[in-house]
Amino acid sequence: MKKAIITLTCCLLTGCFIHPMPFRTAVTSLKTDGQPCFKIKTESVTANNQSRILSIVVNKEFADGHMHEIWSERQHEFPIKMVIPGQCIPVGYHFRPYQKYSVTIYTMVPPDKVETKRFWRSEFQLQDLQPE
Repeated sequence: MKKAIITLTCCLLTGCFIHPMPFRTAVTSLKTDGQPCFKIKTESVTANNQSRILSIVVNKEFADGHMHEIWSERQHEFPIKMVIPGQCIPVGYHFRPYQKYSVTIYTMVPPDKVETKRFWRSEFQLQDLQPE
């Protein structure tokens, strides 16, 4: 009984365990134009196999050793950009080699359902990426 109470308490304190975790890893490779391609896996989307892009944030590591936001794009107007598994997600930032980047893509479908929110993240240096 004591173990059941401790387990239940831990579950309640850590949040809802019924909803899937929103954090995912983007598959990152190098396109022929020398810029990264960010893709998602099929299991990373909602039941209808797509998600709306809410925003894309690019961070870069600075001399202080911390990541700082250097570019972002918010998608609140039409046309709606959708994430489709296996297709490159367009990022309008020009990446340079020998710099450490972190890209986070926030998605949700539909916008009023918090449990469908996903965060796809990738950390990389351009010269370390493998071609598609």
